[in-house]
Amino acid sequence: MKRITLSFFTVVSFLVLKAQDTTLTEYVGTYTFPEGGPVTTVDVKMENGSLVASSTAGSSPLEKISKDTFNLVTYNGKVYFTRDSVKKVNGIKIEVEDTILEGKKESVGLAGISFSKESPWKRKDWIST
Repeated sequence: MKRITLSFFTVVSFLVLKAQDTTLTEYVGTYTFPEGGPVTTVDVKMENGSLVASSTAGSSPLEKISKDTFNLVTYNGKVYFTRDSVKKVNGIKIEVEDTILEGKKESVGLAGISFSKESPWKRKDWIST
């Protein structure tokens, strides 16, 4: 009985941690801002289970406050993620002191991937002659 209970708690713990990771990964991506601002893009990435925002101005961990709202730790600012009508993250708003940046998330799909003629994924490259 103890083994079953221990196994149950192990599985539940794993699922909770995985759910948290999945929740954070929806914010990962590159966000672009209009020309003329202090930065043109911000990359949000997962590092060691936490979100980090990076740009030409530097990088900072993001500390979750609530759904879609984070502290921009290094710069003592706030980050707000926006969503579209189907609840998919589609934008970002960054507030640091009196500066407010609003950007859109770049979508990444298969259309953005190109394969060269030398691609190892073509069957003819796998067959030796």
